[in-house]
Amino acid sequence: MGTYSYRVFWSDEDNCYVAVCPEFAQLSGLGESAEKALSELKVAIALAVETLEKRGEPVPEPATQPDHSGQFRLRLPRSLHAALAGRAELEGVSLNTLAVALLSRGLESRRRAACFESPADANSPV
Repeated sequence: MGTYSYRVFWSDEDNCYVAVCPEFAQLSGLGESAEKALSELKVAIALAVETLEKRGEPVPEPATQPDHSGQFRLRLPRSLHAALAGRAELEGVSLNTLAVALLSRGLESRRRAACFESPADANSPV
């Protein structure tokens, strides 16, 4: 059995820790501690793998960490593109350098604000 990904969190609804595995979305482990929940999930995964193998069904492959190239394409309105290009020119930097600086600043502001957010806000992508 490969090494699968795990996520453990507290569930107010279940009043216990819950462990889940993206590769086996239908399985979970519950426990009074994070360690116990993870242990229960690992038992469930081992049994699922055993069952799938006995049936001759495919066993999910462990997820791998994506290799990020450091590049992505971004589509934006022409007016925003023009405004960013103008600002980059004023500051004497490339549009790419300006975009990296603005994104970095935005992420840092988001990180600092996170300590003041409610748990529901923390899952927001912006």
